[in-house]
Amino acid sequence: MSTLITTTNVERTFGTGALTTRVLKGISMTVEAGEFLAIMGKSGAGKSTLMYQLSLLDEPTAGHIMIDGTDVVALNEVEATTFRLNTLGYVFQDYALVPDLSAEENVMLPLLMRGAAWEAARLTARGAIDAVGLEGKYGNLPAELSGGEQQRVAIARAVAGKPKILFADEPTANLDSISGRAIIDLITRLNQENGQTVVMVTHEREYAMGANRIIHMEDGQITGIEELRPL
Repeated sequence: MSTLITTTNVERTFGTGALTTRVLKGISMTVEAGEFLAIMGKSGAGKSTLMYQLSLLDEPTAGHIMIDGTDVVALNEVEATTFRLNTLGYVFQDYALVPDLSAEENVMLPLLMRGAAWEAARLTARGAIDAVGLEGKYGNLPAELSGGEQQRVAIARAVAGKPKILFADEPTANLDSISGRAIIDLITRLNQENGQTVVMVTHEREYAMGANRIIHMEDGQITGIEELRPL
């Protein structure tokens, strides 16, 4: 077992002067390779802000973040973009699919950006779509899919390039309970069967129960770490 992410005293502040708001207040934590880590807390606790620092979608005001041996805070914009594309996968609560592209094309997009040949990207995309249970829906536009199916496409897109870490920010927020449970089961299966490292933000405890650990946050700080399932 190796440590994939290490953060040391990470802070994130928004605003200036009297309007300054400290959203993260010195976060130190680790994520192990192959771990399913859930981050929980009430609205405003800082959990999504923390995930944005871990996933290079934002930059901390202070502190250090090491991912797979790389000091990601020191990367310039081009280096950070390349690192995200080649190392990280993302699933958002609003799916973030390109509406004018088919399911297949949405999954192909990051593969093509990484330099994959068109046919190789298409075959990989179809395999990923099959793996999330959407066999045969390669040509469907997002508008032709249910919310749960769109989130499955988003997961296929996130994992098609075999990322070191899959980040999921409230992936069930816009889904009904049945679709939400199916998405959590899919993410849990990716972790347990494929060894996919997962960092997921959720406010639903039942959705975090398949994780190895739950980090509890309140007011920008970690208030506890709950061990659920040994690695």
